[in-house]
Amino acid sequence: MEHLFLCGIFIIMSLQTAQDLRNMFNTDGFVDDLEDHFNDLLTFFKFMKKYGLLGEIDLGQVSYRDWDDEIINFLDESGVLNNLSYDDAPEELKNTLLLRKLDENYEDTMAFILDNLITDVSVRPDGFYLYLRGREELSYFYCGSNNRRDGVRHIAEQVFSEDGLDYDLYDSNSKPYETVTELDDTNLTKLKDIIFKEVGNAELSLGDYDSDFFESLSEEQGTPGYFRIRPEDLNDLLKDSEATNELFSTDLDEIGQELRSLYHNAENHAYENEIYESIYGGLDEFFEGKIDEVPIESNGKTRYFHYIKIRDFVKEIRNFLENNKGNTYSDSFLEYYGTYSDLLVGLINEGVLECIDVRLPDYPDYSMTQKNINDYFNDYI
Repeated sequence: MEHLFLCGIFIIMSLQTAQDLRNMFNTDGFVDDLEDHFNDLLTFFKFMKKYGLLGEIDLGQVSYRDWDDEIINFLDESGVLNNLSYDDAPEELKNTLLLRKLDENYEDTMAFILDNLITDVSVRPDGFYLYLRGREELSYFYCGSNNRRDGVRHIAEQVFSEDGLDYDLYDSNSKPYETVTELDDTNLTKLKDIIFKEVGNAELSLGDYDSDFFESLSEEQGTPGYFRIRPEDLNDLLKDSEATNELFSTDLDEIGQELRSLYHNAENHAYENEIYESIYGGLDEFFEGKIDEVPIESNGKTRYFHYIKIRDFVKEIRNFLENNKGNTYSDSFLEYYGTYSDLLVGLINEGVLECIDVRLPDYPDYSMTQKNINDYFNDYI
């Protein structure tokens, strides 16, 4: 026959007495008489288990100070956690419960998380994908303030927008000669042909030019006050920076403007390309691959929904749950954020995760600028 020392007397233990103790705990928790006469909460739970009453215990009565791994393991091994739903679990136990359920029944638990707690993530055969309410949403994960026009986040917002970068990022102030020096042999030959076609063998007034090159031509040709550009003069002309810039600022001013525009746009496109690569490259910290545009037909119109593959969704969720085990603050639970996007932003703001910080280039890439000049040449000249 089992006895329990309680309130200074021996009580002959019966199922009815155990039920009374259960009711006492469910009403007041582990206090007063229970706390005085059981060694600890775990001993009380073992006692309840012996009488088949452990599953009837109101775990909400457990103080946040009393939750520890030993008690949780005992409840888990006793099958109590299997029958406990997330919504019914005490706040101190919620994150631990999800962790246990992920280990024991991964698919159903993950489905519960995606259907109820984090609602902007979908599962595909190759992983988890974040649904973007707008492409600009990705800029929230970058360092900087939305109010700063020179910050990485502001640049990222433009990169991900449908309109892209909305202004020239780099002002080269180039002169025509700078464009000429970057031309390959094919385009240089084309430019020579154009020059000769426009002003070749024409009498050009020396008064409009200050370059020693043109004065030398006048003396060589014996034509005081004017000079002619002959086919044999073109190579030397285009090697002289002052003469080239003067020619394309006077008699060939329109072509000069096009050469300046060519250099300007070639340089800006090279610079822009570097920025795009830097910004998109930064996404590798949290995501994989490119933005996936999924067309959806509705009422004769096509809408595009944007997704991007999450690098390690399960790892981030587990880390969050581990870091917030036993916590009861509102932001300790997944449902506080509701979306993976807001969860990432929250963790970044709290310093748990580092924001994406990329180095934006100071200058355009020279080799890309040169390539662009030659690729675009026929569009301008």
